[in-house]
Amino acid sequence: MTVTSILPLFTMDGDAPPRTRVYFGLGACGERIKIGLTKRRNGHRGGEMWFIELCSVPGDRAEEDQYHAKYARERIGKTEWFHLSDRLCMDLIAMCLAQKKTESYEVLRGVLYARLRQRKDAA
Repeated sequence: MTVTSILPLFTMDGDAPPRTRVYFGLGACGERIKIGLTKRRNGHRGGEMWFIELCSVPGDRAEEDQYHAKYARERIGKTEWFHLSDRLCMDLIAMCLAQKKTESYEVLRGVLYARLRQRKDAA
């Protein structure tokens, strides 16, 4: 009996870049978004303020910087936190729909509807 292929226990891909993604997380207050970079698959970030991960896109530091620049007006100081403007909210809704993130879409839709009700009541 001959073995035609043997899978190694360890790969020697030390030079391969790590697979990262840019994530978008809704803060506990429902009015702030964290745009960050991670290698993790789930939405848990150790040692940070609680948030719900809404969606993510494959990317590295350059892509994260592009999102930070796109939403620079919404940025809170020099942090990775951003005010959830209507523009950012609509972009995230579109992203969540494209990624079939139904629960995330519903959360954002609720935030948007609450804002519309407040504006209507204030008028």
